[in-house]
Amino acid sequence: MPDALVIHPAEASARVRFGLDTLDHALVDAGYTVTRSTDPLAARPAGIRILLGVRGDSADLTALEQSDILLYNTSAPEGEGFVLSSLPGTLTVVAGGSDSGLLYGCQELARQIDDYGDVPRDLDIAEAPDLVLRGPAIGLQKTTVEAPRQVYEYPINHDRFPWFYDKETWIDLLDLLVSERANVVYLWSGHPFASFVRLDDYPEAQEVTDGELRQNRELLTWLAAEADRRGIWIVVKFYNIHIPLPFAEYHGIPLHQPAPTPLTSDYTRKSIGAFVRDFPNVGLYVCLGEVLQGDIYGTEWFVDTILAGVQDGIAASGRDEIPPVIVRAHAIDLQPVLAKALEVYPRLFTEAKFNGESLTTWNPRGKWQGIHRDLAAQGSLHIVNIHILANLEPFRFGAVSFIQKSVLAIIHRLESHGLHLYPLFYWEWPLSPDNTTPRLRQIDRDWIWYAAWLRYAWRADRDPATEREYWIGVLAARFGDRDGAAAALDAYEAMGQIAPRLVRRIGITEGNRQTLSLGMTMSQLTNAARHRPWADLWDSHAPAGERLEEFVQRELLREPHRGETPMSVVDDTRFFADRAVSAIERGRPAVKAGHAEYDRLGQDAAAIALLEEFYRLRVAAAVDIVAYREDRGADAGVPTARLERAADLIDRSVAAYERLTELADRTYLSANSMQTPQRKVPFPDGATFAHWRDCLPLYAEEARNFRANLARLESGASSPTAALSAPAPFRAVPYTLLSDDGELFAVRPGASVFADADSNLRELAPELDGLTGVRVGRDAAFQGQVALTLRLDEPGHVLIGYFQSADPVWLQVPDLEVDTHADARGGLEPVLRAAAAVDFLPSVNVHAFAFEAGEHVLAPGAGAYVVLGVVRAGEQFTGRTVLGESDDALSLDWLYESPSVPAREAVRA
Repeated sequence: MPDALVIHPAEASARVRFGLDTLDHALVDAGYTVTRSTDPLAARPAGIRILLGVRGDSADLTALEQSDILLYNTSAPEGEGFVLSSLPGTLTVVAGGSDSGLLYGCQELARQIDDYGDVPRDLDIAEAPDLVLRGPAIGLQKTTVEAPRQVYEYPINHDRFPWFYDKETWIDLLDLLVSERANVVYLWSGHPFASFVRLDDYPEAQEVTDGELRQNRELLTWLAAEADRRGIWIVVKFYNIHIPLPFAEYHGIPLHQPAPTPLTSDYTRKSIGAFVRDFPNVGLYVCLGEVLQGDIYGTEWFVDTILAGVQDGIAASGRDEIPPVIVRAHAIDLQPVLAKALEVYPRLFTEAKFNGESLTTWNPRGKWQGIHRDLAAQGSLHIVNIHILANLEPFRFGAVSFIQKSVLAIIHRLESHGLHLYPLFYWEWPLSPDNTTPRLRQIDRDWIWYAAWLRYAWRADRDPATEREYWIGVLAARFGDRDGAAAALDAYEAMGQIAPRLVRRIGITEGNRQTLSLGMTMSQLTNAARHRPWADLWDSHAPAGERLEEFVQRELLREPHRGETPMSVVDDTRFFADRAVSAIERGRPAVKAGHAEYDRLGQDAAAIALLEEFYRLRVAAAVDIVAYREDRGADAGVPTARLERAADLIDRSVAAYERLTELADRTYLSANSMQTPQRKVPFPDGATFAHWRDCLPLYAEEARNFRANLARLESGASSPTAALSAPAPFRAVPYTLLSDDGELFAVRPGASVFADADSNLRELAPELDGLTGVRVGRDAAFQGQVALTLRLDEPGHVLIGYFQSADPVWLQVPDLEVDTHADARGGLEPVLRAAAAVDFLPSVNVHAFAFEAGEHVLAPGAGAYVVLGVVRAGEQFTGRTVLGESDDALSLDWLYESPSVPAREAVRA
């Protein structure tokens, strides 16, 4: 056997030793006897010499450079970059810009040896990453909420997260990541500190037993060391202001803390300080938004509590170098926070979402593009987060060309420097949603998802034709045949085009509020405004184009269309669905291995094709319904052929959904991984509507209602809403105002809605007349948040009046897209629309927020608002429009509802 002498640094780090081991294995497999040495003058073996070194630290590399033996045809290696070079005298050099660069160089040389069958003698390879940070998010999260805890709040122990303690699974993940040169893992938790550190000042905050605490600390220490060997940085993510449940109960304070207090600040600062002291190699990643009113208190909390805690921990650990801290631009304007924070802590990285909480386009534009570019321009490293993927669940995604284009956009359109990649089924990590025994692991099922993103995060600008050949080769190793592999790749590519196009053009939101794979109701398609659509979806996360109502209006006016339209999208998705299904069938006879996974890929293709058919038929029906509404108006006495055609299309869409449900019953355990009340579209509550079988009866009922109401319309009857009786007044709950920032007033026409201005109620919903409300100072509310303290004598709903304007001086309804806790007390949907007219001001919608009996701080956010009363917990709300025309009649939503029910189904407050 030939000899190979591997000359390596005398003080080799764990990363370099890992690279050495990787290289040794490849040499041994190629037939070499390997000897290691730190002496470059060791006797020359009969075989070859391989010199490893970090440029700038290696005297041997410097000598070779100075003697013009080692020459660089590209830039000399820096950072994670490396150079492989064949030099005279059978000497191969691996030069890294750092220990990580040397690791990756060893890894690449091992690949070259494996492919070539020997050590090549003509190496001249130089590589460096396009993105500085590259890696996945792993959630210490559950699919459902553990009351009385809130979303994200899960103490870390074996009962909740057995996978966290499975070292074999961690090694499998880390080996997958290092094989694709990932260098970071982001561990997400609401408040991890109470599971990893014990504070002498706050022993009541510890959320796990002493034994569990020891186990957690050992595991995190081990994980950080194993990751570091592979050049991977472990980063722990947390939210603000989140506190442990036992801490909240001990001090008698709510879990939700929208503003800093001396108690929560001291506790959080000491928690962070202890964590940084005890885990110096674990990074921190901060989300200032959601519970914390970030735009008001974000700078104060970040600088005086979080960064101060990090600095405390650094000082306690005796380190000189300050570690980077990642801060997330979510539910907050990060610019003023950074302006102050960088003065005291210069090593800040930033992060923001790519397409919100879905994958919709490889060309983000508009406001979202501006957010990334502005943060990247701050001079620190900016990371792009491929977040949640709510529209892709529960299917595989291997559209490698879509992914490559997305990474190119991260680099060139967003001018950013890092990748933060979510799993495809985040909330149930590490298991996939496939109905198999045993359950599949996501790292096994979705290997191509990780491999593609990380490959292009390393280098995005690669020739498409060459890339196709590369991926066919990778898939051929799995399926045993190139023809079968080519077919699988074609199916992956086609399937990956469908969900992004559907959600960006006809969806309500790109966020977790919508489960795209479960479909959409006809009201959500024909009257999206009723369902609070998220404008960023089409303004930033889609190509320029038309929403459904604009498309119909242009059709009726015979105006030319612009950009992407609903009808062009469903035409495209049909093309891709047909292509995916035909590719699977074309490749099936050629498959020689991995038959079970190829079959599951085929099931994905079949399910996505049925989902596409469902949407295509419903979009066509929606076009006919909106065209009827726009062309004839709601009072047309005789239904046209448009509505008859729509009824047929809706029936056919339900038939497609029945076939989809039959397939999904065999193949998928659930459609969404987050099964909480935050899910609203198509139907509220992700636990109740987690599978297609849960939704099918409602779609069938909707189709029957449409047929029945169409017959009613044909008979000349008016809409059910036209015959509604006068509503009864809401029943009041006694309460006491404990704040000086507001004053009680009688809610009646003629009363002012502000304490310091004549802004009088001109018209008022009879349900509200006579209630006791609270008005605040308009000028103070215009300038910031005005909080109120109320004591309720019994459980009830606090009615908040929101002025219908997007101007920032007015309080805005909370959004689940930016605040997962927004619906914790209900209130996202109006219980009365256009319920009050105020002199010279926007109309008022009323939202109801549920509170228990007792004392509560009402801190809804910045902007002006009015409390229009407190009513009983059992109150029934219709969501009706009070002033102007009935939106039910105008929108034709009544066509989808039971003709036996004269009013809209009560909305949940």
